[in-house]
This record gives sequence, structure tokens and C-alpha cells, in this order.
Amino acid sequence: MGSLADLRAAVEAFTATAAETDPEAPVRSETWPTAGRIIDHLGNIQRWAAEVLRTGAPADRAAFRRPADAERIPWFTAGAAGLIEAIERTDPDRPCAVLFGELGRAGFWRRRMSHEAAKHLWDLRTARDEDPPFPPEVSGGGTADVIDEFGDVFMPQARRRGIRGLPGDLVLAAADAPAEWRLSPDWVLERGPVVGHAPAATVRASLGDLVLLVWERADPYARAGRFDLRGDDSVMRAFVETPVHL
Repeated sequence: MGSLADLRAAVEAFTATAAETDPEAPVRSETWPTAGRIIDHLGNIQRWAAEVLRTGAPADRAAFRRPADAERIPWFTAGAAGLIEAIERTDPDRPCAVLFGELGRAGFWRRRMSHEAAKHLWDLRTARDEDPPFPPEVSGGGTADVIDEFGDVFMPQARRRGIRGLPGDLVLAAADAPAEWRLSPDWVLERGPVVGHAPAATVRASLGDLVLLVWERADPYARAGRFDLRGDDSVMRAFVETPVHL
């Protein structure tokens, strides 16, 4: 599970990067195309999640947008501190609203917000580096947990939405860590070594690059040697082209 230490590290790095980045600088995001928009988005999400943690109930995310007269960096810093305080004060096993209108446990938000901060830290860094590495501030366990969360949270929602199945199974294999996942044709993700079975396709890359692939922030076909693709290419292309995160 995402740790509070990973959340703190990502937030600290995000704050430092935000403070030295022109808010009008373009970033690699169609939804939030400038550094300022990315900062405002993460600040909004963090304040909203803190409110959900405090009450245990759903909240209107629009109510936590940055006021026009609020200075961006102090506003963001205060909201991040409020989120961390809410996580620390809340029993992780307490029933709490989570995503997609579901009821879960408060510990969900520690994991979700740790990954959200890391993802948008990467986005923010694209203002200065077109293709930065996955944030090294996040621990190896926290990095692998992003892929676990992809299978635990986002794939079930995508299945409920009715996404098309893959033409075969796909293995995601880390080249720099003992971590491997098998994705079935019907979008069920299982972690663990694949034994006694030849998958239809395999993608091998650094753990950080596998996360960027899952986050739709890395193109496995764009740079030779970054991703080692084996097997049925139609499986890999279907994985890349399917909108899991809608």
C-alpha cells in the first residue's frame, strides 16, 4: 500500500518544483496544460480528499478549488498539510467514502493520494524535461503499488464500464526489480511470477517506466530500447489504446 512517507516525499518535491516553475509553463497534459493548472488540480484533489477523510462521506470536489485571490503556492502547501494531518488522525480501518460512489476504508486515501501526488509531480516536471523519469522520491514498494492499485481500483471500474477485452494476456515485467504482473484478456490483474504459462505478450521495462505506461504517460513504441516488447503485438496495442482511466 502507498505509504505516508511516500506521500510526504512526493508532496515536498512537488512543492519545491512548483515554487521554481513558471505557472504558465506548458506541461505534458491535455487536461491541465500548464504548470499552474497542475498545481491547482492537485491542491483541489488533496483538499477534497481531506474533507472526505474527516467526514467519511462524499464531498463536492468543486467546493475545494483555489480561490482566485489565493496565492497558489501557500494555498497548495496548506492543503497538502491538511491532507497529511487528516490521514494521520483517521483510523485507516474506519468506513469511508472512496471513489466511484463506493464505501470502503479510510486507508484507501493514503494510497490514492500518495500515487496522485507522484503522478502529478511527474506531470509538473515535464515543464522543464519533456520526458522525466518516474519520481525517484517514491520508494520501490510504493512504485510497484501503483500497478497494484491499477488492478485493484481502476480496472474493476473499467470492466463495469464495459471496456473491450484484450486479444490475449499480457505480462508486465520489471527489469530492475523482482516484480511481475499478469493481465488477463478480461482485464484482471494478478501480481506474482508467471509459471508454467506462456503469455500472449510481454512488456519488460524498468519499474518506473511500467508505471508511466500504466498511467498513459509513456509510449512503448516511441523510443527504441526503453520497452522490450515480446509476443503478439496486437495485445500490446490494445492495452495502450484502451481508455482505462476515464
